[in-house]
Amino acid sequence: MDTMVKNDLTQLMQQRDTGPFIAIYLNTAAVLNDLNQQRLEFKQLVNDARTQLAHRFPSVSFQPFHAQFERLMNDNDFWLQHTGPQTGLIANDQQLMIFDLQYPTDNQVIVNGMPAIRPILADRQHEFDFDLLALNEDSMALYEQRRGNFTLVDLLPGAPLNLKATLGSEKRGGDLNFNSSPVHGVNYHGHNAKAEEREIDQKNYYHHVAQYLTDYSQSTQRPLILMGLPHNQALFRQVNKNQYLSAYLSIPKSPKNLSLGAMQTATETIQTKWHTQLADIMLDRYDQAQSQKRALSDPFDMIKPALSGRVEMLIVASGAQVAGTLPSSDVMLTDPVAEPDNLIDDLVDVVMAKNGQVRIIPADRMPNGTSALAILRY
Repeated sequence: MDTMVKNDLTQLMQQRDTGPFIAIYLNTAAVLNDLNQQRLEFKQLVNDARTQLAHRFPSVSFQPFHAQFERLMNDNDFWLQHTGPQTGLIANDQQLMIFDLQYPTDNQVIVNGMPAIRPILADRQHEFDFDLLALNEDSMALYEQRRGNFTLVDLLPGAPLNLKATLGSEKRGGDLNFNSSPVHGVNYHGHNAKAEEREIDQKNYYHHVAQYLTDYSQSTQRPLILMGLPHNQALFRQVNKNQYLSAYLSIPKSPKNLSLGAMQTATETIQTKWHTQLADIMLDRYDQAQSQKRALSDPFDMIKPALSGRVEMLIVASGAQVAGTLPSSDVMLTDPVAEPDNLIDDLVDVVMAKNGQVRIIPADRMPNGTSALAILRY
């Protein structure tokens, strides 16, 4: 068995086809003298996992899973270290991964062909980690919010930090421009012409910034929030192709000369909006996609688009259960897909692995009792 891996969702997604997986979510926020009670609860969950695996995957041996869980059961260091609100344990027959969660939920066991990661996504969604692009006319800076910590990102050499260094000889504005005509003589570009030149430079610069941030967002898979004057934001959105750039959350304020503390204070409004209006934001996005014929509401219709990477956003009802199994590749589906998996968890995994986004909202906010909604890229 491999060494345990902690909090690496990307690695887990790369191994999603090596199941079945057992996911155990255990509340671990307890005083030190309550460790025996935690062990007892964990043991009960492991027994539940044994029962579920035998029912859903009768040909799969529980022994490799039991060996990994038993090792944790007897590891005093593990129980002393994991005293946060909740711990997620996800194992296949070769490896066990640990995820530290910040918000407790009910203890639960989920046995599935692919790893059940919805509780992890819901936890991260609740925290609302994001990247913040502070955009001026001729410069940019990047900040990140992670688990309550707001920091300036130290970008690598070559990042488009300012217009002059990025465009170099491409720069069009700056000096007074003129041309000559045999009829009219020398014609100087007036203020409007210089303003147009400057906007061309600005737009070209923003194109470089947008390309750079697209790659950055693919690596972090966090929402990208834009901070800047309304005109600068509008110009940037014209050239942006980054699916992680939020269309609904932004800060219409110049970031110029603001301290780190002032920048963080400016983000408070968007964090409040995220927590209170997430369902409204997601359903509004779905309605727009529906009007453009880029929306699906039947989970079985989402299988082929998910496998081919066409799902941009998957909106999932919390606790949704739909019996069904994803095939291993994008194939023609002629027969109804049956148990043993929860199709919703499978869709979540595949969409995440294909660089799509997943959002979880309360079941009572979903239209017509649907379990999932999909917004397609095309």
